[in-house]
Amino acid sequence: MHFLLTRPQQDNRRLRQALVALGHRVDCAPVITITYYDRKPIDITPFQAMLFTSANGVRAFALNSSVRNIPCFAVGPATAREAADCGFQTIFTAGGNVDRLAGLVKESLDPATGPLLHISGRDIAGDLAALLGQAGFSLSREQLYQAEKTPRLPREILDLMAAGSISHIPLYSPRSAGIFGGLVRDAGQENCLKQITAVCLSPAVANMVKSLPWREILTAKYPNQTSLFQITGITLKEDRQ
Repeated sequence: MHFLLTRPQQDNRRLRQALVALGHRVDCAPVITITYYDRKPIDITPFQAMLFTSANGVRAFALNSSVRNIPCFAVGPATAREAADCGFQTIFTAGGNVDRLAGLVKESLDPATGPLLHISGRDIAGDLAALLGQAGFSLSREQLYQAEKTPRLPREILDLMAAGSISHIPLYSPRSAGIFGGLVRDAGQENCLKQITAVCLSPAVANMVKSLPWREILTAKYPNQTSLFQITGITLKEDRQ
């Protein structure tokens, strides 16, 4: 198979290595660029735990603080792996979306023990504060980065699509799926998608690109990378959602 990966460059590296090791061809065209804000001190003293809804949040926190001795809750396996790589020792891993993360926090923590700190980007999906507020938790949010839309797809990627070389495009979030679809339309290359299968992490992601003329749209049974690639017949050694 020939995959086109559209996630931010930091998230593509390990997945590309894994797919290439399995004999697949991989090209990358990130549709989102991550920009980290200027560093600032972060006081975690008041908080009983930290919440990360992306691996980028973990990376951003690591740039701003050396503290690792606080429990952290990760939205999915890749975020948890990033937290482990950064040195966190106590890591709780949710099932891949904000609702499951909120459920895990509710099961694991007591709101009376103290507030929670959510490390995020400027834009977020889901209302984690509302989900946890219903259970009595107090959640503070620290924005440490922003994700900006890429202005256009590279010419060489459009040429590969037009030539029928790209066979599968994994799509991980409604936002990135919507951006990719918009970039394809801007380039006037919608018909190239008739030769390509969209591999979507969730129904919400699939819904964002369903109007495009794909060869096929596949949707993962569960919102994690293992399930995402299983629908293509690929078993990854490591879940990198």
